[in-house]
Amino acid sequence: MVIEYVYFAIALVGILFFFYVMRRIFRWLQKKASTLETNIFFSSNKAIQFFKFITPRRERHILKIVIRLFRIAVSIAFLILYLPFMFSLVPQTKVYADTVLGYIKKPLLFLYDGIIGFIPNLFFIVVIFFITKYLLRFLKYVTNELEQEAVRLEGFHADWARPTFNLLRVIIIAFAVIIIFPYIPGSDSPAFKGVSIFFGVLFSLGSTSAISNIVAGIVITYMRPFKVGDRVQIGETIGDITDRSLLVTRVKTIKNLDITIPNSSILGNHIVNFSKNAIDDVGIILHTSVTIGYDVSSNNVLKALVEGAKKTDLILPDPSPFVLIKSLDDFYVSYEINAYTKNPEKAALIYSMLHENLKNELHHAEIEILSPHYQAIRDGNVLTVPPENVPENYIKSGFKVEK
Repeated sequence: MVIEYVYFAIALVGILFFFYVMRRIFRWLQKKASTLETNIFFSSNKAIQFFKFITPRRERHILKIVIRLFRIAVSIAFLILYLPFMFSLVPQTKVYADTVLGYIKKPLLFLYDGIIGFIPNLFFIVVIFFITKYLLRFLKYVTNELEQEAVRLEGFHADWARPTFNLLRVIIIAFAVIIIFPYIPGSDSPAFKGVSIFFGVLFSLGSTSAISNIVAGIVITYMRPFKVGDRVQIGETIGDITDRSLLVTRVKTIKNLDITIPNSSILGNHIVNFSKNAIDDVGIILHTSVTIGYDVSSNNVLKALVEGAKKTDLILPDPSPFVLIKSLDDFYVSYEINAYTKNPEKAALIYSMLHENLKNELHHAEIEILSPHYQAIRDGNVLTVPPENVPENYIKSGFKVEK
């Protein structure tokens, strides 16, 4: 009987010794954490990019909290396991100690049996994981080759490679998760199924617009109406494409505004691409109109308009600018000057220079622009035709005023 109490006393001293040693160890760890000058766990390039807000001072604070929590967890675990053992040494408390040990053994045995039973499934999950991982690596390698046009597939464009890879990656990962799901511990429990159904319903209710944008993004990708850097007009928005994803497309306007447009809106609008033919063809045609009176020779107007267009920077000399007579209106003739350019992203600047040069050339040729309407008293008997078209025997009649 006495020896049992001696063992109990030794066990009690063991508790005191354990907490003394642990106190010294964790105090030393806290002191080391306080003297850190640089990041340890967040020092790699990827970690720095992802956790930019974690400075060395904040990491020291986090480490101290983690050490304190770890100390509390170790203390609780030690007491849970050690106290039943210690009280089992004394006959008076042995029954209670055995009961507590039974309570502790039951969840531990459950975890042990679960882990042992999960080992075959774990191997299956690991195999699926590595197959998926290396399949995605292979597809990524093929994607890079297609993007750089080192490998070419007939009918497959290089700018399709990256979006196609992203779609295949989602499909492959989803397929792998579906295969692995039944082998996850507890996947067949009612609680797990209930949570899965809840999140499924929540996702389906909240993602209607997101899914429509994703579908529109996929359609736009394979329609190829534009690419990043193109000058486009989507609805009433004109600007350069700066970013494109499955959900939205970002446009930087000529006024330096950044506009985010949902892909579903783009699919429901007309899209004008100013850059495609400017690069692949002879260029796009910029055009503007002026109105000139009937008494001015068309040849003189055409010559002045073409000369003004040729003097404009960023207008191509070949193909040469040309003029169309759009309409014969009540007071003037409407002329449209058309000129080629390969710089559609500078259309606003080109139009400004073109209008200035057209005005100067018409004024230099003494041709009056009738775009601003005005009223003037003139002899209605005078023919409003170019002077060279007036008949030789034509006699101008004067005004007749009757009292």
